[in-house]
Amino acid sequence: MSPADNNFRVIISGGGIAGLTLANALQLGGIDFVLLERRNTIAPQVGASIGILPNGGRIIDQIGCYEEILELVEPITNTATHRADGSIIQNS
Repeated sequence: MSPADNNFRVIISGGGIAGLTLANALQLGGIDFVLLERRNTIAPQVGASIGILPNGGRIIDQIGCYEEILELVEPITNTATHRADGSIIQNS
């Protein structure tokens, strides 16, 4: 049964990285979906960054866009973990 043969539709709430990744995966799988976003633009730059950990990298690879994303990223060279008061717990 194809998606056109049934009334099944996935509703995705939000056009952030998770919503857009899900939309891409559903589209590749031929599954009908609607993406709802409250902003006028999808995934606008609002001062945040996206960190891709190994499990997320595997999923991005499975949907076929890991290499393309890898060409666009800026590697993290150092990080710091802070307490609620701002003091540093760990530098790496």
